[in-house]
Amino acid sequence: MRIISLLAAGVVTPVLLLVASLGHVDIAYASFHCMRIHAVMAGLNGNSSIQYVELRMDQPGQEFVALQPLQFFDAAGVLKATFTFPVNVTNASTGDSILVATSEFSAAAMGGAADFTFSAANTAASNGGDPLHPVQSPGGKVVWAPGVANCALTVPADSVAYGGAPADFGTAAVALPSPSNSNALRLDNLNTNPTDNSTEYALRGVSGSTYTVAPANLPADLTTPRNNGRVVLKLATSVGGVAVVPALPSRPAAISDAGGGGSYAMQIGLASAGVALAAAACAVWLIRRRRTARG
Repeated sequence: MRIISLLAAGVVTPVLLLVASLGHVDIAYASFHCMRIHAVMAGLNGNSSIQYVELRMDQPGQEFVALQPLQFFDAAGVLKATFTFPVNVTNASTGDSILVATSEFSAAAMGGAADFTFSAANTAASNGGDPLHPVQSPGGKVVWAPGVANCALTVPADSVAYGGAPADFGTAAVALPSPSNSNALRLDNLNTNPTDNSTEYALRGVSGSTYTVAPANLPADLTTPRNNGRVVLKLATSVGGVAVVPALPSRPAAISDAGGGGSYAMQIGLASAGVALAAAACAVWLIRRRRTARG
């Protein structure tokens, strides 16, 4: 079935491209174009290397992403990097996600990892951009499938501009915090037709837990980040990019070191002495009772 679908995608797309060319309309169709840029992150808790882009399908059957580009522009509209999907993905129901991230993101994530990692093998730098950390901040733009129409017949398939960058849809959304504390720029709907970046996107906190989303809940669960395995990932709490070691549980107040009760070791010693004194008193009482009984 997958082979037939691949063949269909390979045949239908060129035909529609030809039709579009004859009609003088720059529109292309394929089984990857009905997809929104769901979230963009350019840093977490002081670490600007933790970056990701999450795509989310607004129609089923959008798994054929191989060889399709994801472009990154700076606030002036200059292309800085282009990521190209090396292979297709597996899950392709409405609401399914595809997560592309830096290696630092996956190192900080709990519960799973991104589906693809930015690398020199799949990301080409332009105009001094960093292929391993392509998300521009605080202003920039991410474009999915440039030159390809989405299901609402607008071109590109999707894009989100932020921080004053030139927008393809409406005006730019709010700037990304650089580096963010725990926020990503997230889409607040799964509409097929992109309308206005400034109203559709807002800064939202990333997930504080990890869990798997049931297929029926995929379109409604807007939590980010989520991978194609339908797992919402939790990013490790950190300061300056270094994970914080959880504090050890404190001792009960009655035996703690604080509060005028002496040291913990001293309190244990006093308690032991009290037990020994009580035992000695009991022994003396028993001896006297036996002597009384004999007399």
